[in-house]
Amino acid sequence: MKIGKTSNFYVKYHCRHKGVTGSSALLSVHWPNGRILHFLVDAGAAQGRENVDYYNSFFPFDAEKLSFIILTHGHHDHQGLLPTVVRQGFYNPIYTHYATANLMGISLYDSCQIKDQMTDLKLCSKNEVEKTLDLVVGCTTKKIIKPDKNIRVVFYTNGHLVGAVLTLVVITCPGEDDINLIFSGDYKDNNIFFNVETPPIQTRKLPISAFFIESTYGDVDSTDQKFAKCLKENTVKALNEGKTIIYPAFAQGRYQEILYDIKMWKKNGIIPQNIPVYADGGTSQDFTMMYHYTDLGIKKIMKDFIPKNTHFVTRTKERQSYRKQIMENSNPKIIIAPGGMGSYGPIQNYIDYYISRNDALIHFLGYCSPDSMGYKLINTPVGEKISYNGHEHIKLCDVLKTAEKTSHAQRNKLLNLIQYFPTVNSIVINHGEEKVMQKFREYLLDHIDLPKEKIMIASPEMEYRIESSGIVDKYPSNLKTVF
Repeated sequence: MKIGKTSNFYVKYHCRHKGVTGSSALLSVHWPNGRILHFLVDAGAAQGRENVDYYNSFFPFDAEKLSFIILTHGHHDHQGLLPTVVRQGFYNPIYTHYATANLMGISLYDSCQIKDQMTDLKLCSKNEVEKTLDLVVGCTTKKIIKPDKNIRVVFYTNGHLVGAVLTLVVITCPGEDDINLIFSGDYKDNNIFFNVETPPIQTRKLPISAFFIESTYGDVDSTDQKFAKCLKENTVKALNEGKTIIYPAFAQGRYQEILYDIKMWKKNGIIPQNIPVYADGGTSQDFTMMYHYTDLGIKKIMKDFIPKNTHFVTRTKERQSYRKQIMENSNPKIIIAPGGMGSYGPIQNYIDYYISRNDALIHFLGYCSPDSMGYKLINTPVGEKISYNGHEHIKLCDVLKTAEKTSHAQRNKLLNLIQYFPTVNSIVINHGEEKVMQKFREYLLDHIDLPKEKIMIASPEMEYRIESSGIVDKYPSNLKTVF
């Protein structure tokens, strides 16, 4: 599909990921003199069903030819394959926000314990993580980064996570209009730990050649009932019934947010001060201490977010014995552990124990993908059999979820973000389930004055040719011709 005339100054965009994990995109810049430069935006590991194939074992691009990498934030599905890229010969800068640079080593070292279920190989080695971290360049927002004489990169705050960024890439060529690209990363317009600022007017006035926008919640508005606040009420009800509450939480972000919520519930007398809180997970504890003690751009008032009567689960070899003591104590309590979708991490110990108990509430704090154990737990009726962590159970516990804690913006908020920029020449939708991306595209076509061929859905099967005027061509992907 060709849209109008094409020039010799353009960018080729190839998206590797499909769905909501494993985010990674290769961009190749072509100048009229024949010069070509390649860079990546994110290098994420796949999670869920895709994690059993070769997706996480090999990167299909020539890593030695990459000039730089932009990392939008430090979640595993955006940074987890950076050591793999380094293993395959990448040796140039990885640009990211300074908070992400300070935090990312925690989860990357944790990735050394993850094995691919098909190859039985670990995702990376400690030596590969060390080499990766040596390449990381921590940057502040609203400052120009110059990875190349013809490329400028600027980061802006993004409420998805501490250290997350909205990214502007400006590509220049003498005698040609600039190619301006915006990458939303995973996006949210607010965060309790820091202020999210709108990009300055001089940036918003730029003609944006292509806007790469996530679409995790691209099928719903923020007014949808699923985003109604119910977590506090569900927690209070369960504690009043004498139940133990188990919160599966992502190690960074939601884990610290739920600690702050519990602190405020206790402070305001909503739940008793003496309810014990057990905070499990080594990486989660590391992130929590970093939030508390390190300069990450967090508001000073938010650094004290740990509730009274919080007990951090030991990280020594006695931790399994300690977990057993926690679980066998039938008194009401709150347990927080990493593994936000219930498919991995320390949370598995608690879910495995409490599935068959009727005195427990397992409360998911956000999105659970269809291939996750959280989704399976939510959709298995009470009294039916369920297989979890290699064990067969009869589900007797309560299982609830809330979307109020989501770190992703809904479609109306994503539309607002795009409309901050009056001149957007084309849009590429990514990071979402296929049906959700389709619905989000329809929504954007109804609300933005762009022809349908200028609003595309990212797919590893397709490549896009982008010029200053936007998308001008798309064609079937052929990795052999990417480099």
